[in-house]
Amino acid sequence: MRVLLIGKGGREHAIAWKISQSELLTKLYLWPGNPGMRALGETLPLPGSASFANVIARSKELKIDMVVSGPEAPLSEGLADAFAAAGIPTFGPKQAVAQLESSKAFAKEMMAKAQIPTADYRVAHDEDQCRQYALATLHARGGVVLKASGLAAGKGVFVCRSADDVAAGIERLYHSDMKDAAASVVIEEVLQGRECSYFCFLGKAGPLSVGFAVDYKRLNDGDEGPNTGGMGCYAPVPWLPEDAAARVQAAVVKPLLKALEDEGLSYQGCLYVGLMWSPTKGPQVVEFNVRLGDPEAQVLALYDDRDWLAWMAASCGLDVGVKKLATSSMQPLGKSRAVAVVMAASSYPYGNDPGTVASLPETVFTNATAAAVVTFAANVSSRDDGTCATSTGRVLTVVARARSFVEARTLAYARVGELAQTWGGARWRGDIALAVES
Repeated sequence: MRVLLIGKGGREHAIAWKISQSELLTKLYLWPGNPGMRALGETLPLPGSASFANVIARSKELKIDMVVSGPEAPLSEGLADAFAAAGIPTFGPKQAVAQLESSKAFAKEMMAKAQIPTADYRVAHDEDQCRQYALATLHARGGVVLKASGLAAGKGVFVCRSADDVAAGIERLYHSDMKDAAASVVIEEVLQGRECSYFCFLGKAGPLSVGFAVDYKRLNDGDEGPNTGGMGCYAPVPWLPEDAAARVQAAVVKPLLKALEDEGLSYQGCLYVGLMWSPTKGPQVVEFNVRLGDPEAQVLALYDDRDWLAWMAASCGLDVGVKKLATSSMQPLGKSRAVAVVMAASSYPYGNDPGTVASLPETVFTNATAAAVVTFAANVSSRDDGTCATSTGRVLTVVARARSFVEARTLAYARVGELAQTWGGARWRGDIALAVES
C-alpha cells in the first residue's frame, strides 16, 4: 500500500512509526510532517498551506491507496469528503460526522438521541447566557463545566468550583483567541469518577478495539492549573473492570453508530471516547473526538504490537487490509506498561514562547520495547547546523515501555532529564503514572 499521512504533530509522528512497521506498507508519504518523521516517510513536495485540491492532485500522481488523517481540523473542513470524491479512501470520518468533535453541541444532541450516559447540559449562545447558566448550575450542583463547542486544541474546557472560576473561564472563552470556538458554549454538571479514554477503529470491518489510556489534562502536578492538550499519559488502565471495553461498546459505541445511521451517516476512522468511569454508574461520556489522541496515540503506539495499518485498511474496506485482518492477532495485549511525558514550552498553554535552540535528536522513535523514545510535535523545526529550534506549545513527548509502570516511569523521566540539559526552556509534569497499580 502507498499511504499518505496528514498532520505534523506528535500524534502523527507515532502513527507514522506505527504504519512504517506494517508489512503492507510499500511507501509512506507525509504532509506536511515534522523533522522527527523524515526517517519514516517521504514528505509530499507541497507547501504546508496547500489546498485539498493540490494534495489530491499530487496523491493521484503518486497513486496513493489510502489517506490517514491524524488531526481533527482537516476532517472538520471536509478532507475525507474531498478525497472520497476523488476515489481515494480516507481513514477519518466525513465532515458531517466530524461534527462530533468540531461541535460539542452536536455531540451532546447525538448522545441524547442515542440515550448514551453523559452529563446533563445546556447550550449558551452568548456571554450573558453562559454566565447565567453556569452560575445556576454551580449553585445547584456545587460545580460546573464550561466547554467551547468548537475546536480549541484541548484548551477550551474549564472545570469550575466557584464563581471566581466561572468568571475566569468566561474570560478565556469570550475574550481570547478562543472566542470563535466559543460561539456556542456547552454548560455541564461535573461528573464524578475516574477519567480515561477509549479508542476504537470503526468502518467496514466493524468496531476494532484499540484500548484504553489515561491522559493528564491539567498543566501542573496534582491536577492543578489550566486544561491543556495533554501533559502525559499511560496505558493500559489496570483499575478498569475486565469487561470495560465490552461495556463501552454496548453503552456508547453501538448506540452512537445507530443514531448516526438514523441520520443517514456512517463512521469510518478512529473514535475517541472520553469517559468518566463511576464505580456505581459505570462509563459516562465526557466527549467524543474523531481521531486518536495526543499523547494517547504515542503511548498506545508503543504499547500495542498489533498492525494498525491493516486495521485502518480493513476499516476502509480495502481487500489487502481485510485479508491481513483475517489472519492477524485480535487478542488482548501482553503485560507490558507504557508511560508518556510531554515536554512543552515554558509559556504553555496560553503564552507565546519565542522558542529556543536545543540539541534535540531528530530520529528517535525506534522499535525499542524497553527504552524511552521521543515523538516531535509541530512546534519544532530543523536548523542547518543539525540542531532543532523549539517554538510555543507542546514540543515533544517522551514515551517508555517496560514490564511495570515504575520501570516505564523511570525510563521516561531519565530521558526527560537528559533532554532538559540541552533545552532549558522546557516544562513538564513530574507525576505521570505515579502510584498507578502495576
